[in-house]
Amino acid sequence: MKSAFLAGRGIGISPDGKTVAYVVGLQNTIGPTSHDKIALLDVATLTSPRMFDANPRISKGVQFTADGKFVAYPVFENGVDNVWIQPIDGSPGHQITHFNSERILQFHWSPDGKRLGLLRGHTDSDVVLLQESKP
Repeated sequence: MKSAFLAGRGIGISPDGKTVAYVVGLQNTIGPTSHDKIALLDVATLTSPRMFDANPRISKGVQFTADGKFVAYPVFENGVDNVWIQPIDGSPGHQITHFNSERILQFHWSPDGKRLGLLRGHTDSDVVLLQESKP
């Protein structure tokens, strides 16, 4: 399978300042499918980043946890965002919030890593049909 780099988004910096994490979209060049990976770039060497699979429903960028052992990101499922954490060794992640409505617009860890602050919201929209009346 040949892949092409689509875009990087949502940069997070490790607590020690040595690693940058971001989401990379890889597009399959022979079909319409794409998948997201998390890239970890060593800022000292700037060699090719190490990449591993993100949850396929990742909806925004990544942040490191306070201990630097995990990355956290929102996952969009059934119309709702929840925060997942995933070890930086690439093993599977797990959900840490359990919301049943709304999107996560932003989130940040407290410096000690014991609290997670979130900005959540939703979009309301209405549809109006206008028709020209005929005399």
